[in-house]
Amino acid sequence: MAPTQLEIKERALKRLCKEEHFYQEELEQQKLHVKKLQSDPSVDPYDLKKQVEVQQDTERLLPELYKKIKQFRDDLDKYLSSYEGTEDLESAKAALETADELLKN
Repeated sequence: MAPTQLEIKERALKRLCKEEHFYQEELEQQKLHVKKLQSDPSVDPYDLKKQVEVQQDTERLLPELYKKIKQFRDDLDKYLSSYEGTEDLESAKAALETADELLKN
């Protein structure tokens, strides 16, 4: 059976929230990696530069991801406000709460 509009919107928001978590983890790991490279005098400056660029790319990506999360969150919220179906809404409401927590920070 095909997923409903509610399931599609909910899953999309959950996926973006999960992506945010992974990008935050990646950013922390990359910061530690860069710090380690900076403290090692034998590291090739080019390698260090490239690793700093990787870190900066992740940092630049996060604001756009937060915009997307807000957009999908607002879309799901709007959909729920006019929803008249019989599906359980608890999972969708939980996804909204998760998105709200991410957007607060």
